[in-house]
Amino acid sequence: MKFIQEIFLLIIITFINSLIEKDAVINLPDYDYKGLFYSGYLSASPVKYFHYIFNEADFNPESKPLVLWLNGGPGCSSLEGWASENGPMKIGKDGKFKMNEYSWHLVANMLYIESPGNVGFSYIDSDMEYEKKANDDITANDNFNALMDFFKKFPSYKGRDFYISGESYAGIYVPTLAYKILMYNKEVKESQKINLKGILVGNGVTDWNYDTTPARVDFAFNHHLTSYENRMDFNKYCLLENNQTKCDEITNEITKCLSDINIYDYLQDCELPETETGERDYFSNYYMRSPWAFKDLKQKQAELKKKLEDKKNINNDININQKLKKSPHCYNDKPMHDYFNRANVKNALHVNSDITWELCSSDVSARYDMQKKGSIWAYPTLIKSGIRILIYSGDTDMSVPFNGNQAWIDNLNLEVEKDWVQWRAFNDRNNVAGYYIKYKGLTFCTVKGTGHMVPEWKPKEAYYMFSKFLANEDF
Repeated sequence: MKFIQEIFLLIIITFINSLIEKDAVINLPDYDYKGLFYSGYLSASPVKYFHYIFNEADFNPESKPLVLWLNGGPGCSSLEGWASENGPMKIGKDGKFKMNEYSWHLVANMLYIESPGNVGFSYIDSDMEYEKKANDDITANDNFNALMDFFKKFPSYKGRDFYISGESYAGIYVPTLAYKILMYNKEVKESQKINLKGILVGNGVTDWNYDTTPARVDFAFNHHLTSYENRMDFNKYCLLENNQTKCDEITNEITKCLSDINIYDYLQDCELPETETGERDYFSNYYMRSPWAFKDLKQKQAELKKKLEDKKNINNDININQKLKKSPHCYNDKPMHDYFNRANVKNALHVNSDITWELCSSDVSARYDMQKKGSIWAYPTLIKSGIRILIYSGDTDMSVPFNGNQAWIDNLNLEVEKDWVQWRAFNDRNNVAGYYIKYKGLTFCTVKGTGHMVPEWKPKEAYYMFSKFLANEDF
């Protein structure tokens, strides 16, 4: 009997190893990182397959925690995090990768999942409309299923210290997945539990009563980007009287003031969007976010479409639908778009070659139901569970401003353990990296002089903050 059990165990181990070897990335073109990493698909449902990239820690991976990273949107790819923020190499505006000395895989085993379905290289193998439906609850469930499938492929990580991290709309994804894990752990025996230790959220949406628009209006006024009258009218019609008509009017007026501002970092230039053929992309979110701020937009869109159609007649390789995709506001996604759509790159990553990779899917975004409850409801349970929580904000971000995060955290009425204090990355005497306040159950941290994508624009500070959080040390 023992012999049969040993044979059965050997068969299982052999099968698992074959799954892992199948996903090993042997030679990713123009990517000089020499460490072993994996790319493939995880099952999120019987018809949903989420693409993942997994970088084991560069040194002693068996002694380091597992960290999941999720980008937001909703509808944006976590390959942004891997390729331009905290992965082993970072892609430049020239489309070339350079080593990232502050890669998070130096202190953790990093897992990146493209979520929800049909984002990036992830796909839904069904034509049924209900399968394409997405909201916060569905995404939390699908992310949980994909994570469980990861543990099947990499069983040695099942009991490892586990953290969930992400930015932007991952302010919804991260805490709702953490809540799902806590509920799961209550129902299973000790050996099956996921060893969730904490969550890390950057510039994340949490409570719609404070995040995004309400916080943005105050941020814009306090940084002299809109008038006192606009701010007071917004407070009156949108927050106090709930006069929808007047609220829409004043919101549009404020948005006009911000139309040429990089909302992801108001101090950075706004890169004007172009199609891959070099035409000004009048279908970009730069314009689509505030069409009233641009004269003759519909005419310019029609002219652009005609130009691209004319070029298509000359060059059959041009796909008109790809050229009219929406790009993130003021953000140059062309280097990543060009790289991930190369046939040899897709082949090396073991992904579906028929998929055209986009940084952000306008189709998923349009279908996604952003539920009004946000993720604020999950925090009392998360805090009570004893997991560690770090909320951080780049303080020049106007997309999900720090003052919105500060407001919903204040409403939790947590006991303050350490009041506002400066922090410096690696004892840098010349530069204050930001400020933090430590509550009982949660730490809120700002990163000075940077915006929405903190690991991309302040890599040293982000790495220091991340390392300290994993080590459970004050900044």
